[in-house]
Formats: sequence, C-alpha cells, structure tokens
Amino acid sequence: MTGTASNVGLHDHERFLQAYPPYRALPAGELAQLVRDLEIMYQPSGSLFEVSGGLFVVRRGAVELGGEDFAAGETLGGGIRTGTARAAQDTWLYVLPPERAAAWVGREPLQSFLTAALSTRLGRADAGSLDLSRVPVGEVMRPIELGTPEMTVQQAAAQMRAKRISSLMLALPDGQFGIVTDKDLRNKVLAEGLPPSTPAQQIMSAPALTAPSEMTAMSALNLMFRHNIRHLPLVRGEELVGMVGTADLLRLQTQGVGYVVQDLLDAPSVPELVAHARKLPEYTANLYRAGQRAEHLARLASYAYDALYRRALGLVEAELEAEWGPAPCAYAWVLLGSIARRESGLNPDQDHMLLIADEAQRPYFARLAARVEEVLAESGLEACTGGVMASRHTYTLEQYVGLMRGWQQVPDPQALLNVTIFFDPRVVAGSLDVRAGREARMATGQNPAFMAHLTRLAVSHRPPLNFLQRIRTAHDDTLDLKTQGLALIIDLARVHALRVGESQASTPVRLNHDGESLLHRELLHRETREDLLGAYRYLLDLRMGLQLGQLERGEALSTRLPLSDLSGPQEVHLREIFKLIGKVQSVVAPQVGG
Repeated sequence: MTGTASNVGLHDHERFLQAYPPYRALPAGELAQLVRDLEIMYQPSGSLFEVSGGLFVVRRGAVELGGEDFAAGETLGGGIRTGTARAAQDTWLYVLPPERAAAWVGREPLQSFLTAALSTRLGRADAGSLDLSRVPVGEVMRPIELGTPEMTVQQAAAQMRAKRISSLMLALPDGQFGIVTDKDLRNKVLAEGLPPSTPAQQIMSAPALTAPSEMTAMSALNLMFRHNIRHLPLVRGEELVGMVGTADLLRLQTQGVGYVVQDLLDAPSVPELVAHARKLPEYTANLYRAGQRAEHLARLASYAYDALYRRALGLVEAELEAEWGPAPCAYAWVLLGSIARRESGLNPDQDHMLLIADEAQRPYFARLAARVEEVLAESGLEACTGGVMASRHTYTLEQYVGLMRGWQQVPDPQALLNVTIFFDPRVVAGSLDVRAGREARMATGQNPAFMAHLTRLAVSHRPPLNFLQRIRTAHDDTLDLKTQGLALIIDLARVHALRVGESQASTPVRLNHDGESLLHRELLHRETREDLLGAYRYLLDLRMGLQLGQLERGEALSTRLPLSDLSGPQEVHLREIFKLIGKVQSVVAPQVGG
C-alpha cells in the first residue's frame, strides 16, 4: 500500500529524516524537496516485497534483507541493498520510486553514504543505533551556517529561526570563527536585558573550539562533554565544513539515551537530577531486553553517568558560590575503575579522584568533593568500598606525578595495587591540563623491572578452575563474574596497553591496540587478544543477564552468579573462557619469571 507522505498519518517527515545520515547533511531546501518526492509504503508483518531500483527508508517497524535487520532510520535500495525483503513486524517505509530516486542517489551526500558508508562505516552494532566509536563525525554532521560579527543579535536569532538551527558561526577577520548559540541568546541577551540591536560579537564565544571531521563521533562527543559545550564546528584542514551537536550524536545512538542525557544535563536542581539518575538502571535493562549487547549498553550508559557527574559538579559549584565564590582554580575530576573504562554494569559505584591546580585551595575542593559524593550517592552510585573517592584522594598535579613515580621506584604490593586502581583514569570534568600525569603514567611501560612486577601480579590471580577443569565457586556456590572473570582479562589488557603505549582506559581499545611496543615486544599476540576480547564481551553479557534478573526480582545488584543458574552451554563457555585465561597466563608468566 502506498500514498504520498503528506497524505498519510505519519508527521514530521523532515524532523525524522534529519535525525539520520545521510539526510541530515542535506540543506533544508533539498530535504524539503526530498520529502515532497516521497511516498509511504505499508507492509504487514511477514509480508515480502522487492527492494530494487528505488530508495527505501524505514520509518517505523523492522525489515529483514539479505540476512541483515534494518530498523527505523535505516536506508535500503539505492542499487546497493537490493533483493526480496521481509517485514519483521508491521512496517511503514518512505519510498522514492525508481523514476524519482535516480535524481537523488547520484548526488552527495547520498552517493557516498550508499557506497562507502553503508558497507564499511555505518554497520549497525545494535538495532536502532550506530556505534559512535566507529563512525567518523563527518558522516553525521549538518551544513554550517555563517553570519557576521557585526550583525545584531536579532538578525542572528532570525537567521537561526529561518534555518531551524540552534547555533550560528561568525567569520572573524583573523580567519578564526566565533559561535552564537540559542543558549547565548537566552542567557546573555534575554536574561541580561540587552537590546535587540546588540552586536552578535558581544555575546559570541571566540575563538570557537573546532574538531577534524575525521574524528570519531564518540571522540567528538567526549570532547564536547569535556569542554561543556553542545555545538562542535568541524573542519577539514583549515576549511569549516559542518556542525554537530551533542543531541545529534546521542539521538543516533538510541533516542532514549539522548533524552536521558539531556535531562541530566538540563536538571535545574539536585532533586530533579537524582530523579533522572535513578531511572538509569531500569532504562539500561530495557535496552538489554530489546536485544542490545552489554558492551554497547555499558558505553551508552557511560554517557549518561558522565552527564550525571558533570551536572552534579555544576550544581554543587553553584551551591558553594554564595559562601566560597566560584571554583578558585582549575581542576580535573577523574573517573577510575569500570566506569572510567566504560564497562560498568547496572550498579556502578563511585571510583574517582580529584586533581587541583593549587594546594592552597584544598579547603574549597574538600567541600566540593564531599557534597558531590552525597549527590552521587542519592543518585544511586554507592560509595567505593575501598574508599577510592575524591574526598580522600585529592592531589595537585605535581603530587599525583610524584606518587606514580614513587610507585614505579618501589614496586611493593601496595604500589602494584595502586597501579591497578589509578592507572585506568578518564577525566570527566574540569579544565586542568593533566598531560603531565598521563606522561608519568605511561612512562611505566618503559620501566622493565616494574613492568615485570606488574605482569606477575596480572598472572597471579588464576581463573576459578580445579585440576579436573571444573569451575570452583565460593562457599555459597556462587561465581564472582567481576573479580574471577572480567578482572583477569582487564589486568592482562592493562599491562599490554602500558607496554605498547596505549593511554586509553577502555579494555576493548587496549586489546585492539597494535603498533610499536615500547619494550619491543608485545605482551599479547593479536590472535590471543581477539580471543580475550570475545571472552570479555561474553562475560559482560552474562553479568548483564544476571543483574537484569536481580533487578526484576527486587534484589540487590551484584556480580555473584549462582552456579545453579547456569545453563549447560553457559557452563561450557565459561570453562572455555577460564581455560583460555589460564593458558594465556601460563604463556606470559615465564616471560617475567612468574
């Protein structure tokens, strides 16, 4: 069944298409013309239909074609994705018939999307979302809009309204650019009572932070979070080529995550922030029920927890301003542990430290840290049982560098333990330049003696198998998926990363890292790392399934899995994983005399 898009009860066609590549890159006029060319097709669940010369976009429902699943926002046809498709459920599609599609598929950006992007870059990691760690941000940018510094704020607002955009770039005489956003118009013009004739350059931010269009979408999102901005201009060389916003990227991942993150960032008070944060475990569980993998969900949830930390810091700074004034010096709030590695389950706890620029300002930051930790606890993030939190671990950058150098010089058990805690950092908020800390941390990889001690520690915690290769459990017949499984792989990945110079905390990134080894010898060969990465992902899924059941039963969330809950295949897979880890440890141990 087909009809014109304008005559069917599906509305906001342009807004829908703007959320997905490649249509978001079309100028507003071209997008409007595309919508006028569209027809609507309805296919009931189970029906077969031909995808051939035209262009098909799933608006609602799901389609199977050539062994792949396509969900809302995904494109078929165009001479690339062709054949007999099946509606996996009741489905509505936008359709460009062959006679109209020919005029569109040959032009940019549709052409590059249909050829390179679909086959190599926009492969779906999970239904209804894109893997931001793989997609270049240039693939999802929208056209840039330019104004002049001399234009009035009224003219800027009118241009933004006409183009339906929330930011405007201003070309400056020195070749750089300023930026005016809808937030600037609210906070700097309306709230301050400035007249409409105010020059735009009076309220712009300049020079605007830019990023290369080749950067991954995940890196772009992290950059925006780090600098507390929501609009990022993109460049190719010295040319300004596009714009992307935090909401754009989050909407591409999963619309609900975008809304939750935005709710957290916009929360006007601590009670409202806490209310939004308390929804995160159940929301993540719902996505897992919908079929998304635990590794992908952990990364998605980390965006929300990053937003929680940032907004908690902002609200607490505002609370303290009346008595203490604004933050007296630069700082960096640093996440540690699983939440820093973007691999936490449904119950992340608080693992963090605080780096400050001035020792004399410690009293202010003691108050800040204590209050932020209270807000996080109210939001559902329990205090770290080991006390690794900013209220107890606040250092100047010089102190932090000194600690790491001291741990390397005296590799006693406590120093090695500190490495496993503090060597998985990720800055979530603040403007302090922490490059000296990163350099001191990565220098560990060039210290053969210390690396030998650290490697021995990584292979000393053996997988829970007895001499008959059966799984050993605790006295309560449970297996701790975190300490007896995931941690063993994480430890090996950390040592490998230090040896080859990979500074990111992410375990998948560490296991995927090739390149020149600082010690001229990688700890783990590529094939071994691929096997460990598969084992790591399986354990994450098993942990998510465990915690989902606990959540549904109203039980406290934990990582302890009763052995009786394992199916036969799961027990077989776990034994295979533990044998793999044991084999890797046995190969690595002789290298360091372990």
